[in-house]
Amino acid sequence: MKKYQIGLNDKKIIKDQSLLRHEEIKNRILVLPELEAFIPPLLPEEYTQLEANIKKEGCREALLIWETTEAVAKGTDSDAPAYVLIDGHNRYAICNTHQIDFKIHLVQFPTKEAVYFFMIENQLGRRNLTPEQASYLRGLRYRTERQAKGKYDRSGHKGQNDLYATEELENHKGQFDPYVSEEGQLDHKGQIVPYEKGTTSGRLAERFNVSEKTIKRDAEFSQGIDKLTPELKKDVLSGKVKISKGDIQQLASLPVESLPTLDAVSQALAKPAVEEKTEIKDDPEVLMNQLRKKLSQLTRLSEPNDELLNSIIRIARQLKSKK
Repeated sequence: MKKYQIGLNDKKIIKDQSLLRHEEIKNRILVLPELEAFIPPLLPEEYTQLEANIKKEGCREALLIWETTEAVAKGTDSDAPAYVLIDGHNRYAICNTHQIDFKIHLVQFPTKEAVYFFMIENQLGRRNLTPEQASYLRGLRYRTERQAKGKYDRSGHKGQNDLYATEELENHKGQFDPYVSEEGQLDHKGQIVPYEKGTTSGRLAERFNVSEKTIKRDAEFSQGIDKLTPELKKDVLSGKVKISKGDIQQLASLPVESLPTLDAVSQALAKPAVEEKTEIKDDPEVLMNQLRKKLSQLTRLSEPNDELLNSIIRIARQLKSKK
């Protein structure tokens, strides 16, 4: 056999092994709920259109897979490989339902926090986000970045570790997704924000063209949204269920979790704070504000709440005594 033929055969074998490896990986794709939560839900008509496109034309856009270990992905002691889906959740679900083949791109990130940053940034670059979805993602970015501060050594941050500057990401362009930007999903390739100067809220405000106060209110909103069950969270962010942004922000400071319905939200907001049970400030203006807030909460309840009614009576009596 001639030398050049041997070379060609070797290359073909390597290519075949790569294809076989990708087929194996596609059968081992891991969907982490904590990462899937970063994906704003499609409206029913958008999902139907995406499904129709894929059934007609196939899944032309590759799914983005984070190649890591179970220790990093799941927090176990295992160094076994793990292949985590980080972009293309709707396409993946549709392809599985209809047994449609799809391509994958493998990418690497040093930590799960780095994946958080990428996914949030990726979603914020898309079109047609509802105001609630955009607010939630900005707030989530702020909270995630604040939590990540101090975990990274700036002196060890080199170009080869740039979270957004991999060849795989550069080649991963959106075609199907209704939220993709005209420039492509992954057009942002800048440094990770924790290494930039200034306050977190200031940097993000400039980045997303909003005020610092908006970023901080977004953080409260996202924290409040995370107090809801996944189903209610999905409905609120899609606009299907209406809850005022102020009410969601109030939930952020309450010791509640997994609220399933609007009534549950109203009940949680109606419960007097611990400090109110022991002492109500006697300043008339403060009392009036408290009374307005309690009356507003009362109008949202489907049934009267004894704790709320008692709180209203107590504040009203104290306000009357100031005349």
